[in-house]
Amino acid sequence: MARIAFVFLVVAGCLEANPSRGADACPMLRVDLWADRDDDDANGRPDGEQGVLRGAALIDLVELDRRIVGARLEVVSGGEHARIVLATGIAIPWGRVVPVQGWFQGLSPGTVELTANAPSIQLRIRIRVRGMDMVDGKGETVDMARSHASLNRLPPASTYGPAAARYEDDEALRAVMAIPDDGIDVDGDRAIALESLSPAGRVIDTLPNVALVSSTCARPYLDVRCWTSPPLRLVVDDVDRDHPLVAGRSIKAEVGGAIVFRRDGRKAQMMRVLGPRTSPAGPIGRLKATLRGSIVRIVPGGAPALGRTDADALRVLRAEMSDASGIWGQCGLSFGDARAFEARVIDPPPPHLIALGDDLGIAASGGEIRLRAGAAILSVPTRTGESPSRVASNVARAAERAGLVAIVSANARIGPGLGPSVDVSIRKKDGELVTLDTVPGSSLSTDASLSVRIGAVDLTDGLKHFTDVNAAAGSLEERTLLKALDDGKPGTIQVVVVPFFEGGGRIGESFIGSDSSSMRNIVLLDRAGIRARKSSLTLAHELGHVLMDLPGHADDFQQDMPTRLMDSDAADASPFGPRRITLEECARVVRQSGPLARTPLLVDWPIAAVPGMVAVRP
Repeated sequence: MARIAFVFLVVAGCLEANPSRGADACPMLRVDLWADRDDDDANGRPDGEQGVLRGAALIDLVELDRRIVGARLEVVSGGEHARIVLATGIAIPWGRVVPVQGWFQGLSPGTVELTANAPSIQLRIRIRVRGMDMVDGKGETVDMARSHASLNRLPPASTYGPAAARYEDDEALRAVMAIPDDGIDVDGDRAIALESLSPAGRVIDTLPNVALVSSTCARPYLDVRCWTSPPLRLVVDDVDRDHPLVAGRSIKAEVGGAIVFRRDGRKAQMMRVLGPRTSPAGPIGRLKATLRGSIVRIVPGGAPALGRTDADALRVLRAEMSDASGIWGQCGLSFGDARAFEARVIDPPPPHLIALGDDLGIAASGGEIRLRAGAAILSVPTRTGESPSRVASNVARAAERAGLVAIVSANARIGPGLGPSVDVSIRKKDGELVTLDTVPGSSLSTDASLSVRIGAVDLTDGLKHFTDVNAAAGSLEERTLLKALDDGKPGTIQVVVVPFFEGGGRIGESFIGSDSSSMRNIVLLDRAGIRARKSSLTLAHELGHVLMDLPGHADDFQQDMPTRLMDSDAADASPFGPRRITLEECARVVRQSGPLARTPLLVDWPIAAVPGMVAVRP
């Protein structure tokens, strides 16, 4: 139901009964409003500027006293500060008879004096409209409807004065409350509550008592006093929220959600949370990436790489994905609801892949390849000068003649290679992987120069990872694992978790598009990478390589900055650890993986009205 805020004194027929006292004898109706400058219905326009209001746009309105219906409302003063919206959602000007039930809507801070005249009653109406402005670190007003708040990208700092016009962190916003200077409850307006909501309307966090100090107003108001909050930081987690430098002015938030200001339990105004308001690629709203997770068991039917059970493993991975999504919220990115994140626990794949020319890509010199593919025997002759690609095509045709399906994929040429190696994955027609093996009594290949190997995955000794030499192509064991999981969707990022990497010292890897490999947009983690969580944020870091399509690190060619997420060697679980993303990095993500990229990994994700904020009308 709409909130009704008024006090009224019943004195029927006051003007006729007391003509000498004039309007002072009439009952007084008092109404408190907030200037409705936010965008509750998420259509990109301030609610107070819309000619017709529907649904959530009605939430900040105050219902008319029913006796006003049928009365003519005349302005004594201040009519520009508020208006009437009928039950049809249509706004009407003052001076007209109110034909049906409706609402008062605030437009700007100030006081409105009205008279309501009808044959049965005369009322005086005083509407007190308070306002809310948001100001950034440069001292500029940020429109609550046409712009948005952003997650903080800087470490905690306290380099601002109590009412300084400018401060270092321009992502943090001050709330400036404007109050009519009429002597009513001015001293009582020195605090406001702040609430953070998820896109689904769930309360994420609250600041129940944000102190305000007297200040200049954000706009040139008349007969209005203003009170200002400290710079309010929207942060990802408790690590940022609770640091002593910023405790009391930091609140957890989520991209796509909202921050809501409340006064006396009532909603004052709301502002949505999206990406950076400015960047080298322009303003960033909300973008969504699709991730698909796979947790590999150590052996078929054995324990998963994480946790004790499959359910536990999935819970841990989803929590890690949620943390990574929060970190990338600094750029307006989201990976969606962690509960809906598609993930599964799987067995290591069988040896389904045969690699031709692995690693150096040397051409054939003549011979024969013989292998068993399930129940079939494949025999493929090689000829002098044939490239690994030509031999791979011949292997694929032999598999198809045996009633199987062959998927051919070329790898990037490695540094010392003459050419690229080529892999052939053999499957049944229903997609089931076929186990490959040598034929008893025969060599896999009699070709003296062409390297021919069957890939196998054995995680009991760890996953053999790539080195600096073959990083572009990946190791044969990595390719055998990852090509078995390929879903054929170039816009999906694969997240694969293995028990551990061979040799230790590595907790995460990524395969990106610019390497020209057949494996791309893939992140590999081990359980140590998951355990690192807040100190290294391994998943978020490796996703950065994929999203920016960038193999290097922030400290490879410039000053070491251990607060940056893409630093290569930092590990620190405090707010000064590797968790910050620069505007330049956000812009690169949009350009390399955004909706206009060659292979978009991100799609625009428009916001909608926050559930639970929709006004319910009788």
